[in-house]
Amino acid sequence: MSMQPGWYPDPFSSGGYIRWWDGQRWGQSTLAPAVEAGAVADPAAPVPFPPPGVAPPPPPPPAFAPTPGPAGLPLDTEGRPVPVASWGSRAIAKILDWMIESFIAAPFVLFVVRDSFLRFWDAVQALPTDTTTVPDSLVRQFTTDLTSQVTVITAVTVLVGFLYTVPQDAIWNRTLGKRLLGIRIRPKDVDGRLGWTRATVRWLVWTGLSLPLGGVLLLLDILWPLWDQPWRQALHDKAAGTVVARSR
Repeated sequence: MSMQPGWYPDPFSSGGYIRWWDGQRWGQSTLAPAVEAGAVADPAAPVPFPPPGVAPPPPPPPAFAPTPGPAGLPLDTEGRPVPVASWGSRAIAKILDWMIESFIAAPFVLFVVRDSFLRFWDAVQALPTDTTTVPDSLVRQFTTDLTSQVTVITAVTVLVGFLYTVPQDAIWNRTLGKRLLGIRIRPKDVDGRLGWTRATVRWLVWTGLSLPLGGVLLLLDILWPLWDQPWRQALHDKAAGTVVARSR
């Protein structure tokens, strides 16, 4: 059973203070207990608790005026409702970011594998004109060349991902994909800039989960917001203390 609106003992402090409860959340102001007889009132102290039988004054307006959100919307530590983003909007934004990252990384990856492709092409051109199929030996050699360059290709894609994601998240709280979908990242507890530490931790966990076990952990991370309530956080959100919210 929910509490009715009124003045109640302040759960956030001690010393007999009371705080206004509006039926859904605690107010921003408190009242002090009654001043004992003969005591000198401190003019800097909060308004004293009214004597018995006298209705307490209405609470002063809060420092902010949050707009009530839909039922079940989580609140941050400031009492503000957080309009968490849907899983679908997050997924589409990530696909768009992946496409942009791939476009940026493509020239560097092609430069890395250029020599392998040229050697393979020269070997195919040197085959007799009546050859209808490429010998297995050439295919195996080409595959071996590409396999030996996997480490360099991975390093290039990881570096591009870092340079694309972390600065945008740290400064603007969103990448181009999130901007297009109208969503952004924010600290879970208090709204504000993400900053370099949170942005880096978030990216490191996402990237680290994508490398081992053939992407199984990454898939788990991607699906986690589907059942995480009420914040809909992915695993990399939990590690960085962030939540993805709607920006419009």
